Amino acid sequence: MGPTQMDPKAHPPVLAAVPEPDIHADATVDESGTTAGEVRANDVLGDAAESGNTFEASAHAEEKSDDGDDTDGDVMSASLLRRLEERSAKEEEDDDEEEEDDAEADEMAARMQRRLAALPGKAHESEPFTIFRVAGPMRDRNRHLYEPQMVSIGPFHRGGAARLAAMEAHKWRFLRDLLARNPDAPLASYARAARAMEPRARRRYAEPVAMSAAEFAEMLLLDGCFVLEFFLKGEDRADDALIDVAWAMQNVYNDLFLLENQLPFFVVEHFYGIATGGLGRDYLVSNLLVKYLTVDFGASARDGAGPRPPDGEIHHLLHLYYHWFLPPEDDPAAASGGGSGKAEDDAFEEWLSKPVDERAPWQLPSASQLQDAGVTFRAKKSPRSMVDVTFRRRDGVLEIPAVESYTNHAVFANLLAYEQSRGRWELQRLVSYVLLMASVAAGGRRDVEILQRAGVFARGDEGTAAFYAHLGELCPPADFVNNCYEALHRDVREYVGRSWNRHRAVLAHDYFSNPWTSMSAAAAVLLLVLTVVQTVYTVLPYYHPNPG
Repeated sequence: MGPTQMDPKAHPPVLAAVPEPDIHADATVDESGTTAGEVRANDVLGDAAESGNTFEASAHAEEKSDDGDDTDGDVMSASLLRRLEERSAKEEEDDDEEEEDDAEADEMAARMQRRLAALPGKAHESEPFTIFRVAGPMRDRNRHLYEPQMVSIGPFHRGGAARLAAMEAHKWRFLRDLLARNPDAPLASYARAARAMEPRARRRYAEPVAMSAAEFAEMLLLDGCFVLEFFLKGEDRADDALIDVAWAMQNVYNDLFLLENQLPFFVVEHFYGIATGGLGRDYLVSNLLVKYLTVDFGASARDGAGPRPPDGEIHHLLHLYYHWFLPPEDDPAAASGGGSGKAEDDAFEEWLSKPVDERAPWQLPSASQLQDAGVTFRAKKSPRSMVDVTFRRRDGVLEIPAVESYTNHAVFANLLAYEQSRGRWELQRLVSYVLLMASVAAGGRRDVEILQRAGVFARGDEGTAAFYAHLGELCPPADFVNNCYEALHRDVREYVGRSWNRHRAVLAHDYFSNPWTSMSAAAAVLLLVLTVVQTVYTVLPYYHPNPG
């Protein structure tokens, strides 16, 4: 199509700006039949078309850019909306979780509150625990000292070892025999008493007892009546297949004084009152148990009075045995036990007031070392108790009660365990005694022989030293012992620290240990005196010649 046939509306801006060419002035026809004017007109129109296309492309690009910007804005807006919706959903989820956590916390608090409400006693009120299970690594290596061998008393070993099952049948037989002592007191009276004492008795055990109230009350009834009938049969000297067997009675007796194998004493006391028609604690303690739980050290005969029961509450049989085994000192503070908080504070203040070198524990040297330093050992006459050890500073004599009859290992170990279960600042007299004896017998056979010659040990073998050494392993470290021999340790330390005492001991040991060395020493002294006299008489005439 020729230029004259173009649509003037196709590119109106471009055509308006281009002047119309004069096609008649330079009309030249070439070989193809096209004039020069037409060629020039076509070129001009071609340039205009190209310029129009460029402008149109630019316009389309701008429109496309605007469309892209709108699309990006839509995407960003959608993203923000999604993030807002996610945050809102998360906040709602967090609120739901918080509500669920609050509900769970309220449920937990309600559950714990019910358990707190079921606890006996009041807040800031110490529990009256008196029966404990022995703890620590030494128990694991010495279970035979703390666990019953024939009869289980109390909940700790009930239904445990198979060796204890046979005695459960004997408990029922002993219950029948006790009921026959007072026909006016039926079994129902014992059962009602056991149910009434159950909550109070349960609080005496330091560990939770997984037994129902009925089961616990039945255990109190069977075990309490067995303990009573065991001692009553021994008092009556009645024929009984169990009591008549010496080894069986000894094993049962030992089991009744294990710390883990105890009943609260008020249970035994109450059943005794029912069985005897109203006899109380004083009669039970002073007329029945005193025959089985006391050790005569000679003090009662000297004082003209028998053993007295404790003034306060009796916790259990082991506590009563400990009281009679180690009677309270004459000091009122020691006799009262010093278990109150004020007494403990006073004891701690007294400990702080001591010099630093006296706060640290100090144990006695061995018997041979003490003897070499001038200390003399003697068996104490009529001691008040087993721990009545004294030291005389003026002549260096250490007096220790004889121990030939007090070597029941199991009872000793449980007395130590009971003493350590009391208040923090109670005087640990038995622990102090065992540590002292383990120290003086630590050198082995020579130390034991020294103590045997002094009358302290009945035998001079190493088994005695091993006995105290093993008991010493059952004691806490000396740093944690409220030692009752602090004054004695101080006096002995001062005495052995004097050189004169040591030299005097060496002189006595080397020259006066037997009659022959004594005679030799006396002869040597006499010879020395005669030599001195002869020398004087020889020299005297030289300075004072005879005038004649």
